[in-house]
Amino acid sequence: MELNHIGITNKSEDHALKFYRDFLGLEKTREILLPPELSKQLFSLSQEIKVLVFEKPGIKIEVFISDFKHACPNFTHFGMMIDSFSEIAEKAQRFDAELIEGKHKDKTVYFLKDFSGNLIEIKQKPQ
Repeated sequence: MELNHIGITNKSEDHALKFYRDFLGLEKTREILLPPELSKQLFSLSQEIKVLVFEKPGIKIEVFISDFKHACPNFTHFGMMIDSFSEIAEKAQRFDAELIEGKHKDKTVYFLKDFSGNLIEIKQKPQ
């Protein structure tokens, strides 16, 4: 078994493009309009939903454009391995993306928060 894709919600197409294409460098490969009938069957929401698909080798993210709000606290997240933590930290400042640092004893964990509040755990690939 292998992971095929991740589906997340984003409140704006512009925010999704800025974060996933411009900031993370994923390619927008498709744009889908999910018809209300299918949306109702799959997600119990009878409305047309725009879905943007972003990809890179080994990564496929479907971004559903909707004003849906997650419950608080929201533990939902996905993780990505990155080549350079310092490069991502510098880029986060330029893009005004939130970089969250959590420390406990000798362990440090990092998350990025996209412009709709989705959490992405980031870990640097071993050198």
